[in-house]
Amino acid sequence: MGYFGQIVIAPPTPPAGANGQVQFNDGGAFGADAGLAFDKASKALAVGGNVKAAGMLVAARKTVPADAELANGEVAVWYDEASHRVGFRAKDNTGDVWKGQIGLSHA
Repeated sequence: MGYFGQIVIAPPTPPAGANGQVQFNDGGAFGADAGLAFDKASKALAVGGNVKAAGMLVAARKTVPADAELANGEVAVWYDEASHRVGFRAKDNTGDVWKGQIGLSHA
């Protein structure tokens, strides 16, 4: 039987962040953030900031996102607590911005 070298067992790497925080690659090391957490019991992902998906920006805040935050073809949605309105802002593929709001009534 031939010699193939040594087997080295490295110590395990502890998880990053607190219990429930989602791990991510942070410059080649495990990273986590209190603003990104998963609740296994309720199957809920908590995000403490904007959520960006292809063609969509959901602003988890009470202020209007700046036009510069939108790429061409994206839509932003936010809630204005002072006026009880849901706002929409869209930037078309030519860079023109379109906006609108829907008023809400008490349930």
